[in-house]
Amino acid sequence: MKALAVSCACLFLAASEPSPLTVPERTAHQRTSTTTEVRAFMAELAQRYSALKPYAPPGAPKEAEGGAPLMAWRLPATGPDPLRVYLNGNIHAGEVEGKEVIQMLTRELLEGRHPELRRHLELVVVPAYNADGTDALDPAIRPWQPNPESGVGRRENARGLDLNRDLMKAAAASTRLFLAIARDFDPHFLMDLHTTNGSYHGFRLTYTPSGALGGDAALSAFNRRMAAEVRERLKTEGLPTYDYGDFMPDEPGRRGGTPERWGEAHPLPRYLVGYQSLRHRVGMLSECYVYQGFPQRIDTTRRFVLACLSWAAGHRAEIKAQIQQAEQRWLKERATLPLNFEPKAQESFDFEVITPIRNAQRQIIGEKARQTLRLPAFTAWKELDQVPLPDGYLIDPIYAEPVRANLEAHGLRVLPGTARPKGRPVLHFTETAREFTAEGYQGVFPLALKGQWKPEPQPKALRLPWKEKDLDRALWVPLDQPLGRLAFYLLDPRSPDGLVYWGFFHSALVRSSQMWGEPPRFPILAVGEAEGAPSPGSGRAPGSKQE
Repeated sequence: MKALAVSCACLFLAASEPSPLTVPERTAHQRTSTTTEVRAFMAELAQRYSALKPYAPPGAPKEAEGGAPLMAWRLPATGPDPLRVYLNGNIHAGEVEGKEVIQMLTRELLEGRHPELRRHLELVVVPAYNADGTDALDPAIRPWQPNPESGVGRRENARGLDLNRDLMKAAAASTRLFLAIARDFDPHFLMDLHTTNGSYHGFRLTYTPSGALGGDAALSAFNRRMAAEVRERLKTEGLPTYDYGDFMPDEPGRRGGTPERWGEAHPLPRYLVGYQSLRHRVGMLSECYVYQGFPQRIDTTRRFVLACLSWAAGHRAEIKAQIQQAEQRWLKERATLPLNFEPKAQESFDFEVITPIRNAQRQIIGEKARQTLRLPAFTAWKELDQVPLPDGYLIDPIYAEPVRANLEAHGLRVLPGTARPKGRPVLHFTETAREFTAEGYQGVFPLALKGQWKPEPQPKALRLPWKEKDLDRALWVPLDQPLGRLAFYLLDPRSPDGLVYWGFFHSALVRSSQMWGEPPRFPILAVGEAEGAPSPGSGRAPGSKQE
C-alpha cells in the first residue's frame, strides 16, 4: 500500500507540473532540436516518469563518427504480451519532423493520452538517428521546404554516407546502433520518418510498407494491407496519403510534360524499412509532403504515426502470427530466391497533378494548374532471376575479420568451416558478366556480378588454390537459420545489395593491368548442388531515388 501511495503521489506531481515542451513548441516553430536538446527533453520526461529509460543495447556504439551522441530510449507497455515497436527519426537530418514527433508522442504516451497504445505497445525510440547531421543546422539546407529559422541538418552523416543506404554494409555507427537494437529488442514493427525530396502531388504524406526483393510474399502482402487500411482511415479524417513515388517520366513543375505513371518501387534491403522484410518483420516508411509549412509537417507526421500505431496495437496478435508463419515458411519451404526485379503496376488511381508556382527558393507559393489524372501506380514489383539455394556459404578465412563482424552485427549465426555438411559438394562461382560502377556510391565503386555455382573453378593459371585446411578455416554460414534470407542477400556474389556489391572483396575481384601478380581465389564458396544459368532479367541501378 505504501508503494502504491508513493506511485500515485509521483503521478499526481507529474500531472500537476506543466508538460515539457519540444524546441519547436517553445520557440513558435522557429527552431528544430539539436541532440543536446533532445537529450534534455527526454531526460526531463524520464525524471517525471520512471518508466522511460535510456536504452543502450549490448554492442551499440555510443557516438557517431563526428562525436555526436547516439541515443535511444525504451518505454515498456503497461499491459501483458505487448507488440515491440521501434520509431526512427532524422535518418536524413534535413527531414526533421519525425525527430520532433517522436519526442511529442513519447510525452503524450507517458501523460496517458493514448492508453490503448501505452497498454499494448513496448517502444524503443531514436529521435536523432543521424546524430552528426542533426547538430549541423544550416538555413541554406533544403531551401525548397519552408523551414524554421534555425535551418535543418544535413542529409548524410559526417563521413558522407547516406544512412538510409547503409543497412547491408553497416559501415556507419548509426547503422550498428540499429543492428544492436534489432538483435536485442527485435521489434515486430518499425517506422522510419522522412520528408519527401521535392515531388509535386496532392498528398499530405506518402508511405512505403516494408518489402524487399526475396522477402516473404504473404508477410509483404499483410504489410501492404496495413498501409491500405491506414490510408482509408486517414482519408475519412481529411488527410490524403498514398504510396511513395513520383510522377514519371515527366513531372509538372520540375521537368514539364504530362505524367504517364506513378512510381516506382525500390525493394532493396539497404533501406531501413526494406531491411525489415528480410528479418521477417513489418515496417512503414513515411514521407511527409515537403511543401507544407513546418508546423503542418509535424502535425501530418504525428497523425500518420498515431494511425499506424493504433492499427498495430489493434492487430498485434495477427502481426505476431504473420511473423511466426513467415519464419516457419522459411525454415520449411525455402527453395529459390530472386536476384533481380522490375517495377509493375499495383493499381490505377486518380492522382491530383499539380503544376506549381515557385519562388526563388523553389518553395510553392501558388498553382498554375491542378488536374486529376487516372494513372497506373508502379508501387509493386515482379521478381526475376530465381536461383536455387545452396546449403550455405564458405567465406575465405583471409576475409574473416571484416566479414564476421558484419554478419554477426546482423545477428547471423557464423560457424567454423569444419561445421559445413560433410558429403555435400563444394561449389565454385563461375562468373559470366560483371558491371563495375565507374561512379562512386556510398564511398565505394559497386561491383555487380552474374554467374552460376559449378563443381569446378574457372580455369585460371596460377590461381591461389583452395585446400582442405582453407575450407576448415573458412567461415561457414548456413541458410537454415531464421535470418537465412538475409544471409543469402549478403553473401551470394550476384546479390544486388550484398557484400560483393559493396566492395568487401574488391582486393580479390577487382584487378587491373597494374596488378600483374598471380590471381587470388574467388573468396566465397557455396555448399550444395550445382545450378544452371538463371532466367534472364533486369538489374537495378545502385543509386535509386527512395528517400
